[in-house]
Amino acid sequence: MVGMDLLKADVTPSVRRIGFIDLGSNSCRLCVVEYDEKGQMSVLSRVKSMVRLGEGAFVSQTLQSAAINRTIQCLQEFAEIGRSFRVEKIVAIGTAALRMAVNRQAFLDTVKEQTGISIEIISGEEEARLIRVGIFNTLPKTKKSYLFIDIGGGSTELSISDAKKIDCLESINVGCVMVSDAVKKCKDGRVPWSRFEQMMTLVETKVQHALEMFQKFDFSDAIASSGTALAIYRLAALEAEKQKKPLDRVIEGGVLPIKFVEVMAKKLASMPLSDRQKLSGLSEARAEVIVGGAAVLLALMRTFKLKYVLVTESNLQDGQRFDFQARHYPQQSHGGDLTRKQHVKLFAKRYHYENAHCRQVERLAKQLYKGAIEVGLASEDERLVELLGYAARLHDVGIGIAYDDHYRHGAYLVRHSHLLGFTDVEIETMARLVYLHSRPSEPLVDFLGSKRLSSNEKMAAMSLFMAEMLDKTHRSVVGNVRWTKDNKRLKLEVRTSMKAEIEKAGTEKIQKHFKRLIGQSIKIEFLDEK
Repeated sequence: MVGMDLLKADVTPSVRRIGFIDLGSNSCRLCVVEYDEKGQMSVLSRVKSMVRLGEGAFVSQTLQSAAINRTIQCLQEFAEIGRSFRVEKIVAIGTAALRMAVNRQAFLDTVKEQTGISIEIISGEEEARLIRVGIFNTLPKTKKSYLFIDIGGGSTELSISDAKKIDCLESINVGCVMVSDAVKKCKDGRVPWSRFEQMMTLVETKVQHALEMFQKFDFSDAIASSGTALAIYRLAALEAEKQKKPLDRVIEGGVLPIKFVEVMAKKLASMPLSDRQKLSGLSEARAEVIVGGAAVLLALMRTFKLKYVLVTESNLQDGQRFDFQARHYPQQSHGGDLTRKQHVKLFAKRYHYENAHCRQVERLAKQLYKGAIEVGLASEDERLVELLGYAARLHDVGIGIAYDDHYRHGAYLVRHSHLLGFTDVEIETMARLVYLHSRPSEPLVDFLGSKRLSSNEKMAAMSLFMAEMLDKTHRSVVGNVRWTKDNKRLKLEVRTSMKAEIEKAGTEKIQKHFKRLIGQSIKIEFLDEK
């Protein structure tokens, strides 16, 4: 996940400062983290703003002007904070409101233009995974399995897992903003109990498709995260203090019994908005959607027959910072969570995955791209090289449907997957490379987006195509490849361990596509190492 690149001035070279932004449907959060040379992290700053990006959007499927303006102003301030901390880059992700908005691309383009921040959208399943990562990495080591509940503005993420594996995870399209907008309130903001029950019915209906799957797995406790759960817990704690029956706390968080959720739901629903906004510990923006949030929480507790939930302050942003640590400093990773590579491997095994061939294509494709950098055909792009490797692992998955047009089938499978650990842009990039591995100079089809290929992406696609052609027999006969440039003439040396007549036969095809896509002519020379 990439975002806004900033200067590292006045920061020790071995230290990395990263800003993480979580743009939700209700709130926008910034967390500035410093990683030392060993990958140990320190949180330097946390900032949150209730931008309510999803306000009115879940009915119209369109981000509203006022919400867009609030969000851009917030992101401009976050960018300034990033500069003040001399962060290396800002990694920004967007969730439910952006997933469903028809004008999301226009919004993302405006954000990039006015703030310099690139926001990448993640799937609901990836959102659930990051939440789980964030919570588990802030808990003491345990063998317990938990039900995780995170109520956002436009969606609610659910998962059951222990520290080592995920049993199931799901994103349901109900959140505090969405549910609040779905039911008509009184003019003063009160919600009659009959309408509150309509809110809960909406939630119960949405969760039914996931319930059967979740009922197959056991869990010790349910842990609720997010601003909704925290707000209701704090209000319930104040109520419990009045009754001289303080709420318990355990190592995972505060204990919130269902009876207190019911009490707070009835109290909040019966209050005018102006009174809710005066409640201690509840922001004015949160007061507008807290009744909807209470409906989601209460409906889920009843559906899963929970007597209580444990409320934690850990959230998706903690998942962002620990996920970054696991990817860039694996020696600091607590382990347990599957890596991006493992998720790709699991996906490939579901369709068609010839391990030896895919590993050879991956090795050659990376070697070709990195060599292309040295002769000026491409520029350094660490993330693209990583995605190129994954695309090589997945390039033949379409054969699981049919060999004919398998490049198209494979691209479709990858594009419409919810590969965990990846943003939507990264999944689209891999799908494009899978499509182009067979016909790199052909136009892309509609489901792969309208964005033009960058020069680096063209070279990555060409590298994957060439790697596939250089292992046409699936015998791994090509050892190494090397680019050279003499008097502006490009040459590719291909060293083989034995005669490779079929691979040689593809030379003309490689040259034709290279000329079309890259715009240059190349000479290809095969050298038999024996």
